Amino acid sequence: MNNKMNHLIQRIHGYRVNRKYKDRLFRYIFKDKKDLLELYNAINGTSYTDTSDLIITTLSDAIYLGMKNDIAFLIGNCLNLYEHQSTWNPNMPLRGLIYLTDMIRAYIEANHYNLYSSKQIPLPFPKYIVFYNGETDTRDCEELCLSSSFPKTQKGLPALECRATLININYGHNQELLNKSKRLSDYSYFIYQVRCHLDQGYSQQEAIDLAVDECIESGILQDILTTHRAEVKNMLLTTFNEKEYKKMLRKEAREEGLEEGRKKGLEEGRAEGRAEGRAEGRAEGRAEAFRKCQILYGMLLTDGRNDDLAKCTTDENYMKQLLKEYGL
Repeated sequence: MNNKMNHLIQRIHGYRVNRKYKDRLFRYIFKDKKDLLELYNAINGTSYTDTSDLIITTLSDAIYLGMKNDIAFLIGNCLNLYEHQSTWNPNMPLRGLIYLTDMIRAYIEANHYNLYSSKQIPLPFPKYIVFYNGETDTRDCEELCLSSSFPKTQKGLPALECRATLININYGHNQELLNKSKRLSDYSYFIYQVRCHLDQGYSQQEAIDLAVDECIESGILQDILTTHRAEVKNMLLTTFNEKEYKKMLRKEAREEGLEEGRKKGLEEGRAEGRAEGRAEGRAEGRAEAFRKCQILYGMLLTDGRNDDLAKCTTDENYMKQLLKEYGL
């Protein structure tokens, strides 16, 4: 059923395949079924040993609304979605709803179930886990709910709900879980070492190289870091470039907002007017700059221009050139 399932998933309308999209390091590390099964056992307290029990259903290399899911798989009667996040994102339940809906749709088609049948369709039990190693402080485990996004003025229970269980995998958190999954523990420590070297003032490339060398010597992710060093560096540098890109957006928005705020403040000629103008100007500037760059980001992903995306995150002039090219 594995090939059939993947074939159906790729056919779901609305998806576009982009073979050039850089894979996430987290997904890359857990591409071996043995390691993924160990992670599943660690989270669920199970003891599966046969990797053939695990059916991968991830939308491989597929971009949907500018998003890419990390790992999805069936085991027994359970549909699992594993996502990794290095930045705080309260919209993970919404992402999960989108992914899980399409996974279930593919499951129904693969099993030839009839939505209009008088018999209830048996569905796999969905579990959605978000592995978080960002720098925003969070508890070891948190539950994020889609219903938090709905207006509080309505009475009764919403028709939709999606729960994401967020697990903090930063070094020093959830040690009991990390002890049960060597890959997860190694990944946590590797990222910790990279950040330590960045805090010491090393450049991104230097910090990654130092962390790679230290982890290889210590037997941490040794197989991957030894044979796929270049790929790992590219994945991490892409992640860091995305962070720099967001910082650049904030800086540019602040500058535009301040300028608009000054103009409005001068026109009104009052202290109150200046304060109001600056506040509104900053808000408008941030919103407009963010909107344009988000549109550009999505267009570049859709067009498969990932090298251009990576370059514009570190080159402000190049980003402006791309904005002009796309009429933004």
